[in-house]
Amino acid sequence: MKLLLDVSVVRFLPGRAVFLLVGIFVLTACATQRPVDTTPPPLLNSGPEIQVADVDVLEVTPQMEAFLERYILPYSDPETRLNLLTLAVTSSGVLGFDYDEARTLTAAQAFDTRSGNCIGFANMMIALARGAGLEADYQEVFRRPEWTSREDTLLLIKHINVVVSSPRYSYVIDVSGVEIRPSERRRIIPDPYAKALYYNNIGAEALLGDELPTAWAYLVTAIDTQPDLPDPWINLGVVYGRNEQLNEAELVYQTALQIDHSEYSAMNNLYEVYLVQENTEAAEDLRVKVEKYREKNPYYLMKLSEDSLEMGQYEESIKLLQRAIKKKDNDHILYFAMAKTQYLSGQTVAAQNSLHRARELAPQKMLTYYNRPLKELVLEN
Repeated sequence: MKLLLDVSVVRFLPGRAVFLLVGIFVLTACATQRPVDTTPPPLLNSGPEIQVADVDVLEVTPQMEAFLERYILPYSDPETRLNLLTLAVTSSGVLGFDYDEARTLTAAQAFDTRSGNCIGFANMMIALARGAGLEADYQEVFRRPEWTSREDTLLLIKHINVVVSSPRYSYVIDVSGVEIRPSERRRIIPDPYAKALYYNNIGAEALLGDELPTAWAYLVTAIDTQPDLPDPWINLGVVYGRNEQLNEAELVYQTALQIDHSEYSAMNNLYEVYLVQENTEAAEDLRVKVEKYREKNPYYLMKLSEDSLEMGQYEESIKLLQRAIKKKDNDHILYFAMAKTQYLSGQTVAAQNSLHRARELAPQKMLTYYNRPLKELVLEN
């Protein structure tokens, strides 16, 4: 289940802050979590402090109770209740649910709108299942890192779903439709951990909108809720970086690594801070691990491709983009980069094919842009 903490933002431009927009969710297998006693530093020059209200993400409203009373609770058998609840949230079910990765909602909000991302869906399903007398828990799934992009920001996607149990059976309910392999590790996470992900996602969305005071407030609330969750610490580092508080960014990235020493997103972002600070010795200590991590990131490979392109190394640039697309073959940005590189290298037919694929994958708002002549697009970029 995709979550926006799923947010890990990483920028590789010199002098720019790098951030992991988490919230959504990356924990390394067998990570060791340690007690954290660091209080996040204040955000400077931020104006009036944003107050974050305590939210009951699992609140069952009268409307939800009415739904249970009408469709689920008349049946005393737990197996029947579980089956009916599962069927109710399918696209053709009486409740239905539309997956929307940009909406982090409480159970009540997700029920009212019949939509949301994985956090919203999980909150709604767990609240309804427990209201129906069933056992229900959040489950985190540890998959290979999956990257996506939003304009100039890279996001690292984590995965969460729901386990609902009756006396005889347990079902994993996942709204995203993502295939989960039997070999992929998973674990049940407690309610406060999931609630911290909720606050973290909202903070991450504010960060994407460059609303730094709001992002800081929600990420600090996530930390107060679950101090040993590394994701909000990493996202908080991005907030400080954008606010030109590099010492504070360094501190919170180090805290994330104290929680999970193998948290590569924190390591990557800390490496970027050291470079900006010209702390070459500290940066060198992280360089090998960071480079190994970046090789798995298709957008970093795209950045290397751009560097090769600037030096006129067309063949190397195309090879790097081929590797990037092999890792992620559903992003129009990568195919447009390939079209541009192929065009500049004289491969005009291949370039037009790549541009066609970019059009196929692009959101509706980008089609007008991509329908322009490729030569014109290349000259702009």
